[in-house]
Amino acid sequence: MNNKDDITFSCAIEQVMLNNWYFAPLSLIYKEFWKYREKTWKTPDNSIQERVQRDPRFTRIAKGIYALTDFIENIEKNDLGYFEYNKKDLIFKQTKEIEKTEKIIEQKIRIWQAYFRDNLIKDLKKCPITQIDDKRLLVASHIKPWVHSNNKERINIKNGLLLSPLFDKLFDRGIGLITFTLDKKILISNRLSKENMIRLKIENNQIFPDLQINGREEFLEYHRKNIFQG
Repeated sequence: MNNKDDITFSCAIEQVMLNNWYFAPLSLIYKEFWKYREKTWKTPDNSIQERVQRDPRFTRIAKGIYALTDFIENIEKNDLGYFEYNKKDLIFKQTKEIEKTEKIIEQKIRIWQAYFRDNLIKDLKKCPITQIDDKRLLVASHIKPWVHSNNKERINIKNGLLLSPLFDKLFDRGIGLITFTLDKKILISNRLSKENMIRLKIENNQIFPDLQINGREEFLEYHRKNIFQG
């Protein structure tokens, strides 16, 4: 059994990332870090953030989000290796089981996405903006993006909205042209022209009564603060 005192800061951070598909936001690292390293109070908490930022084995992939550098480099080279974790000495070993790894990751993503989508459709049933209820024409949109979420948040239907493809695109983290308030109003980015707003038949602060907010407050606040391009 490993002694937590013998585990380095970097090894503890690696363990958190491993359990979160090789990357993690700082908030999750702070939360999970002490499961793997004893909190002795000898070192200030900000050493965790400094280690993530300075240690070359970690790479920043988004605001406040870091990943294992080896994993990112393999993705960039299109040569995705398989990371086998040795629990005894906290060492990651890379093997060339490319097809196996890709298959495992793709399978997990499909399972999670199907679970999330099916349950979101059961909960919301239609797009609150267009009223479309044909599930073939609906997208299960994460409010707090997948890459920013922990595993529980990724499959939590309260972290989702059911939108038609066009409004999903407007809401998406790569665009961020619309968001919603807790009183069911749509906020529209000033980067979207008035002409296109007319074509979309939406107005700033327009209320959508069918928008289901309860349980989604925290995720919508995150979206407005971090995704929306106001």
